[in-house]
Amino acid sequence: MARQYLQDGPFMDPPVASGSALVSTSIESLWDGSAYTPVFANDPKAGKIYIVEAGGIMSWGATGTLIITPLYGGTSGVALGASATYTTPGTASNVAWYMRFVLVFRTIGAAGANSTCIGTGFITTGTDGAADSAVSIPFGGTSAAVDATLNKDITIRKTLSVAGSFTTQYAFLSSMN
Repeated sequence: MARQYLQDGPFMDPPVASGSALVSTSIESLWDGSAYTPVFANDPKAGKIYIVEAGGIMSWGATGTLIITPLYGGTSGVALGASATYTTPGTASNVAWYMRFVLVFRTIGAAGANSTCIGTGFITTGTDGAADSAVSIPFGGTSAAVDATLNKDITIRKTLSVAGSFTTQYAFLSSMN
């Protein structure tokens, strides 16, 4: 008999309005991880699966680069493997994006950075709004030592090197087990 997965969540309700457009060419968090994608103290267990899903729209005005970076523990947390640098083609205006990130806890230890987790994900978007221009950018893949005994969160950050905007319309966290 197959194992039955009982999905739990979303842990927090997703935002009911779009976030502010992120326009900096420096690294920025796509949403407030503590508000929308929290991982509560002592909730992780070995084998626990967390799934972050988010979506929105983005624009850019010229060729540049985009990097996606997942972190466990907020903006000063542990990096889980940035994407390769993606070169944005030409101009894009209000193209939709969708993101999925799966984080799995491998081991659970005592307080301190004594637990390990690893995650991978992707962001899929159009490059110029045309139906045939979709691209998927993978990120993650780095195992990290973290503290599972404290309230933390999963934060996804972007670095877009050219003038543009990145708006998150929703983000949420759920667990498969």
